Amino acid sequence: MKDRIRRGLSLILFMTLLFLPMGFFKVNRVLNGSVFSLWKIEYAWILVLFALISTIRLKHRTIAYLRSLFLILLPSILIYVSQSYVIAEPFDVKVARISLGPSIYFACIGAWVLLSTEAKGSLKIFISLCVLITLFGFGYFPMLGFYKEYINRQATFFLELQRHMSLAVTSLLFALVPGIYLGYQSTRHPRLREWIMGFVNGFQVAPTLSMLALLMIPLASLGQSFPFLRTWGVKGVGFLPAFIVLSLYALLPITSNTYTAFKQLDPSVMDSAKALGMSSKHIFRKVSFPLALPFIITGIRIAFIQNIGNTILAGLVGGGGMGSLIFLGLAQSATDLILLGSLPVVLMALGFEVILEFTELRLKKKMGVLYDQA
Repeated sequence: MKDRIRRGLSLILFMTLLFLPMGFFKVNRVLNGSVFSLWKIEYAWILVLFALISTIRLKHRTIAYLRSLFLILLPSILIYVSQSYVIAEPFDVKVARISLGPSIYFACIGAWVLLSTEAKGSLKIFISLCVLITLFGFGYFPMLGFYKEYINRQATFFLELQRHMSLAVTSLLFALVPGIYLGYQSTRHPRLREWIMGFVNGFQVAPTLSMLALLMIPLASLGQSFPFLRTWGVKGVGFLPAFIVLSLYALLPITSNTYTAFKQLDPSVMDSAKALGMSSKHIFRKVSFPLALPFIITGIRIAFIQNIGNTILAGLVGGGGMGSLIFLGLAQSATDLILLGSLPVVLMALGFEVILEFTELRLKKKMGVLYDQA
């Protein structure tokens, strides 16, 4: 069954390379571009040949290694060769650009999906992304639109990236202690559980933009009534409203996972600790909390990945972050600027997902804690 799925995905990948537009050439940032396909690229037949080989069922080890190598390098190769599109009309290299088309997007996604079905698929996808980012950083894609946007806004890009990460991390850290405390109290006091879970669920259900709008009014009033608070950053726009909303949104995954972690601890382990003469504080510090920690980290991982995505909306209230670039690109109808703001967010979310998941698995193995994954 896996071989059939792999061959089907390979065939779809092959068809997208053949028939979908590969990119759009624009003489400047404003004008619409002219569409070009793979057949207008030099040495396109080599890519087609390798893509065709990936659809054939060959079990030879060397062929399998070559196919994996091709899939790892395919995103970088496609983006690189898209710049070899031959343009007959004169153009200014400084402002002309190439925007990626659906063929490249579908081919990249297809290549990574195919890699995920192979042995050590996550590692191969990570290597593919590292190669792509390295080539981008060393300037091997000079004609790409979002690379030109990056060069033009390099200082702003890193400043907003720093703001994005600081806002996502600080709001998560602020929600850690309340989230773990509420989850633990839900375990100790079953009557409070519905109230606590209803409280944290209420923030998660409310739309993020509505929460930001509701906070802007009281924070602006506080800043106007007490000038010293305004000097501390208490105002209707900026860092504070986004920080509060992100912290409230991070409560639910941390609280619910903490409750689940303590709830499913084996009562016999607690009884054994009491029989040894351990006090309640010692049981919490030495037994129950260490056993619950891997599952609590799962909640922290979910909250952090959620925060990385939600921080985009901070750009709407002057909080900075990559959302500032995304919404500026939307206002100017600049697709490349939107990509410059959104792609780092996706890569950060995927990267931290892998890192935190690896940390969680290591903790479970180290402490001998196994949870039902169903």
